[in-house]
Amino acid sequence: MRQFTMSIDDSLLQAAKAHALSTGRSVSEIVRDLLAREVGWSAGQTPLSPDDAQARPVLQAYADGRLTRRQAMERLGLTPDRYPDFAGAMNRLSIPWPKPDPTQVEREAEHVVQAVLDARGEN
Repeated sequence: MRQFTMSIDDSLLQAAKAHALSTGRSVSEIVRDLLAREVGWSAGQTPLSPDDAQARPVLQAYADGRLTRRQAMERLGLTPDRYPDFAGAMNRLSIPWPKPDPTQVEREAEHVVQAVLDARGEN
């Protein structure tokens, strides 16, 4: 664990020390916990690599539906054969997978049903 120096108002430091004393924790523990919560980090988690830090906003845009998978992979410099790397990054960074559009799912289901009926000669 590394040490670092920060600037803080005297009154805030005194309040932090009083709070630490009343809770049986150190000011360092309180600051560490607050920082971890603010950045969404947990003790067992490895820090983001520069590649992960750059990939996160692209993957989040894909998860939010602002980019297609193809667009996201292109922005990350991944070719279609590298889809396992793309999926691995989504999972490693705990990015939620996009939810399918219900209307699109319904249209695709209708096409599948029609194809099955056609293949059976029932239509």
